[in-house]
Amino acid sequence: MTDVTVLSDIPCTLGESALWDGSRFYWVDILERRVHAMAWPAGPVVTVVLPDLVGSVALRAGGGLVAALRDAIAFCDVDAGTVEVVRAVDTPPGTRLNDGAVDPSGAFWFGSMDMAERTPSGSFYRLDGALTVRRAFGGIVCSNGPAWSPDGSTLYHVDSTVRLIRAYPVSPSGDVGPGRVFMSDVDHDWFPDGVTVDAQGYVWNCKFGGARIVRYAPDGTVDRVVPLPVANPTRCAFVGPHLDQLAVTSARVGGDPSPLAGQTLLLNPGARGLATPRFAG
Repeated sequence: MTDVTVLSDIPCTLGESALWDGSRFYWVDILERRVHAMAWPAGPVVTVVLPDLVGSVALRAGGGLVAALRDAIAFCDVDAGTVEVVRAVDTPPGTRLNDGAVDPSGAFWFGSMDMAERTPSGSFYRLDGALTVRRAFGGIVCSNGPAWSPDGSTLYHVDSTVRLIRAYPVSPSGDVGPGRVFMSDVDHDWFPDGVTVDAQGYVWNCKFGGARIVRYAPDGTVDRVVPLPVANPTRCAFVGPHLDQLAVTSARVGGDPSPLAGQTLLLNPGARGLATPRFAG
């Protein structure tokens, strides 16, 4: 078992959106509407409370963060404690925005989900630097991810409720081609959650309810299983000066009895990650 330590003992109801900016680590608590920022390593934590549920955050080229709220995009300055809603997103009733990330071109991609996790009413969107929102595809129950191959040509998208990760060809301008099943968890009791891709192009996926992270080769075969001391890991990100450590957020929702449930963990994965792109807006 890979040695696992606690990076932050702040207990999150639904921790998510692990994010590294080169000197600071960010993560969110979706249901508590909080964004946390930790100076590296193990420095003080600054917390900002947002005006609504916060599904994900990403770095901005102009400084600060871009955030996907329940039904809007906002800019957040953690140090100043300010939040500015800059773009509404037209979402169906009963849905909310969820996980998101920035692609190598600087666009912010984010998805939505049915809050009851029953119907495929969610969609997947692309936000460009001019704050134009484009819907890439729909039919999603619970959107998670995304992540990209090192060359940016393959998009990995998770629909957690149906237990699938799909891989899509994507152009530099953001045109998404037909998807294929990259990985299926339909034969397991857990759900695929957040993903990241390492420098070799391998996909790391948190298994909500599975107390593990699984590393997949680019062809979708299982390369490695990393057991965790929490049942519900949600998102992982390569962190540290050499991008050779893996931070893992987790959740207390879902019935995890572990005393570490909801805390953020750190492990040495034996791989290196990619630099985090920044949103061009």
